[in-house]
Amino acid sequence: MNQQVFTRRVYIAGGLVALIAFVFVFRLGDLHFSPRIQISPQDDRPVRRGLIRDRMGDILALSIERESLFANPMEVARPVETAAALADLIDLPRDVLVERLSRPKRFVWIKRRLDDETAAKVRKLSLKGLHLRKEYQRVYPNGPLASNITGFVGIDNRGLEGMEYKFDDILTGKRERPFDRDEADVIRASSITLTIDRVIQYQAERELEWGVRRADGRQGAAVVMEVKTGRILALAKYPPFDPNNYSAYTDENRKNFSIVDSFEPGSTLKVIAMAALLEFAPSAQNELYSCDGKIDIADATIKCTGEHGKLNLDGIIKNSCNVGIIQAMKHVSKDQYHQMLARMGFGKPTGSDFPGETEGILYPSADWSGLSKYSMSIGQEISVSSLQLTAAFAAIANRGVYVVPSIIEKIERENGTVSQNFFARTKGPVLSEEVAARLLKMMRGVVDGGTGAKGALAAYEVAGKTGTSQKSMKRGGYYSDRYTVVFAGIVPYQDPELCITVVIDEPVNYASGGEGAAPVFTRIASRALPLLGVKSKQLQAEEPLASRPSQKQPDGKRVPDFRGMLLSESLRTLAQLQLIVPVSYTLTGTGRVYKQSPEPGSALKPNQAITLQLNDR
Repeated sequence: MNQQVFTRRVYIAGGLVALIAFVFVFRLGDLHFSPRIQISPQDDRPVRRGLIRDRMGDILALSIERESLFANPMEVARPVETAAALADLIDLPRDVLVERLSRPKRFVWIKRRLDDETAAKVRKLSLKGLHLRKEYQRVYPNGPLASNITGFVGIDNRGLEGMEYKFDDILTGKRERPFDRDEADVIRASSITLTIDRVIQYQAERELEWGVRRADGRQGAAVVMEVKTGRILALAKYPPFDPNNYSAYTDENRKNFSIVDSFEPGSTLKVIAMAALLEFAPSAQNELYSCDGKIDIADATIKCTGEHGKLNLDGIIKNSCNVGIIQAMKHVSKDQYHQMLARMGFGKPTGSDFPGETEGILYPSADWSGLSKYSMSIGQEISVSSLQLTAAFAAIANRGVYVVPSIIEKIERENGTVSQNFFARTKGPVLSEEVAARLLKMMRGVVDGGTGAKGALAAYEVAGKTGTSQKSMKRGGYYSDRYTVVFAGIVPYQDPELCITVVIDEPVNYASGGEGAAPVFTRIASRALPLLGVKSKQLQAEEPLASRPSQKQPDGKRVPDFRGMLLSESLRTLAQLQLIVPVSYTLTGTGRVYKQSPEPGSALKPNQAITLQLNDR
């Protein structure tokens, strides 16, 4: 190649680069000055977070307007005198205020979200360099009620836990905020409505507290789920925390035990093992199994709760027989059992909208030992959450169709229009109708004279399963004196509406699912079913309360007039009253209230005991 050709090519290449650079710069300038492209400035308006409501429209979280105090230290000529005038008024030490007012900055927060009276006094001082700015404070009017669901927000008004965190972009208006700035001086965000029923949530929390205290347990959880829709009506956790003062509680106390933690479910997993038997080895129904109190399997000895003698499959479930289920599981391969466990939703999150939901522990069948299949049939070597267990049992109650648990009902814009509805989602059939019906019948026997007899209700037939498991140690093995007790119940048996799971962790007393958890199920179900208008042979509940005229709200000062109220109306009024003042109550009979003590209108004292007598006349 000669020098002339080389030079020409260099000039051509340079010209092309220059041309491309010119086009690029021209286009960049065109875009920069184009009226079609608008980049809005940072929106520093205060955000009024949207409401969080329960399914009946009752408010669980709202924002109230407050004024926050800040300073421009460059405008404060005498920091010491200003601090002296301000310290007692806003309850901050003088030295802290002097330090903040002396900083070489133009903006320093002094104290945020003052109450109205304090803000008025600060304004009256007219101190140079001090300014007030409107902000919003998140308030939870029901205190600890449903705190493990709603979560809470931080000082910057951003969601940190629960629904506040999960739907922060909706509750702050980020998702729907327009590019063109409107004229309003406040960003009004969308609200969310949950599937939670505030009254049922209250009853679940109240009865769970009773159960954990009675058993002297470490903590507890209760899930109330609609069988046909997957809606979570209550998700109780004890001990609770108050989101209005969340920083006063530890991370462990604020953790959502129902969702984040998993546990070995004990004998409740016998129902899933039985599902595998009925599907993959139906001939197992024709055999009898012999229990003499223990069984040797894969170099291990597994004990039973007693010597049950000869049992069929129904008897194994009714008596929660370890020996019987282990003998029966020899008919099923480990791959078949793993397939059934995975199909029932174990080993992965349920798909609900709860943040931080655990997937539990379900190892691949290739990693199982010779003992694993039998251990898992009695609820060991596997870990589940209370939500996973509830969804699996609800699938059995729903004729074998798995419905994904849901917590959110809808999203509403600030003007009240619905921007998004949430509907039931299913994974389709996970069991045949025949197998589901057979399992439900077995579980009915558990409550009718079996290990779950204390889960029975006078007015409704119940199907359920108890579970008791030793807690595992991190280094391997099991504690000899630490247990988790469980009861998963389905009600009514003939036409299931609710699946309720109760878990009590480390009970000292009543350390079995039948003794510790089943009575809590009974107390929750007996309150929830009438509130929902679920009918029974013994007690014909009226139509749901939402369709009736609302009763006069109790004021917390006088005893309400319960006379003539239905059981469901009485329970709702009592629940409303307990949100105002602590009271206890006793209900006897069915029908309408005909007598009460104390008399209507009498002065109401804290911890007052209210007795209501009902009859059907």
